[in-house]
Amino acid sequence: MLLKQNPLFSSLYILGTGLAIALAMVLAILYYIKVGDIYPESHRSRMMVALSAHMQGEDTSNNTTWCYSLPFVKNCFYPLEDVEAVTAVTKVDPVTVKSEMMKRPLSVMRKFTDVAFWKVFDFKFIAGGPFTEADFQSGVPVAVVSEELARRIFGRVDVVGSELNMNYRKYRICGVVKSPSYAMKLSFADVWLPYTCDVSLKDSYMDVIGAFQVAILLHSAGDAGRVKECVDEYVRKFNLQPHDGYRLVLHGQPYMYWKSMFYQNDMEELDYAKILREMGVWLLLLLLVPALNLSGMIASRMEWRLPEMGVRKAFGATRGRLFAQIIWENLLLTVLGGVLGLLLSFGMLFLAQQWLLTMLDGGTQLFPDGTQGVTWDMLFNPYVFLFTFLICVLLNLVSALIPAFLSLKKNIVYSLNKQK
Repeated sequence: MLLKQNPLFSSLYILGTGLAIALAMVLAILYYIKVGDIYPESHRSRMMVALSAHMQGEDTSNNTTWCYSLPFVKNCFYPLEDVEAVTAVTKVDPVTVKSEMMKRPLSVMRKFTDVAFWKVFDFKFIAGGPFTEADFQSGVPVAVVSEELARRIFGRVDVVGSELNMNYRKYRICGVVKSPSYAMKLSFADVWLPYTCDVSLKDSYMDVIGAFQVAILLHSAGDAGRVKECVDEYVRKFNLQPHDGYRLVLHGQPYMYWKSMFYQNDMEELDYAKILREMGVWLLLLLLVPALNLSGMIASRMEWRLPEMGVRKAFGATRGRLFAQIIWENLLLTVLGGVLGLLLSFGMLFLAQQWLLTMLDGGTQLFPDGTQGVTWDMLFNPYVFLFTFLICVLLNLVSALIPAFLSLKKNIVYSLNKQK
């Protein structure tokens, strides 16, 4: 009925609500992609990470920050007790792949890791399986490849036993996994290799700096404090030894995975209060500005409906009943706007995913060829729908509460005499 009475007002209200919710939804989905339990990083909620080591010199201008060395990982992280698994991984790097099935070389993204990698990350194997402990210890040149890479090279996924020539070295494919999204930073690659295949990865600087990042899978998130204490104790003992005037600073690492989304400065510990304030300001701006505009539209609409309200009051309708009707009418329009906003946010994410998925990393870059960005399981989850509903309710209350209250306070005589 409300939509038919004033289609222009309803259309503008739904469109304004939709745009506001679309922007809020894009941010919500981006944050969910960064920290949610998404394939193959399905255990982020109980995962800790250590991304970089900082060697601080007596002269504060002389510092070194990079990933961890293999000796440090073996001495500090691998011995951790009462955890499900600890894995060391390198960052992805591009390499050239050749095969008898290919007419020209192909650039792919490579990652070195260990056997525990397949326990920490929940990869789905389509063919074969991960490299074994025996393969890892002996440094056998074996590889696990993504489904997408297998199709691009061989035109099929059942390629276990086939060979790849990477950087002029042959690797035997032992498994094929469902391709991960490029947004899964710790686990993403086109091909995964045992780090024992590359002797250069054993190199270290000052016994700490090297090529590896660390992921720790806990039995439960409640174990994080105990694990953190163990690492802090190791670092304390490490700093008691001489290291050419340097001391190791981890800036709160390892920390729960969700905190890694905000980790951009290797020189400082995270200020979570500041982060929450900034997120609150952004959310407030995204909701307050459209709420003020919608509130003005509703106030104008309520002025137009004053005679109707006056007649209903004269026939015994209470302010509470009229107020509830107005709120429910606007909630209906807001929900329709929420549905529109949800669809718009999905479209924005798919059309601008190369920019949006790297926006929270402090820069933009193109996806490697043949990689996935946004997947459907990132979009359709209960958190997204719950967030949409809460935003609809909040936007409805903020925009409709004050205009409705002020209009219903006016005298019946004034309302009846008000001309449309």
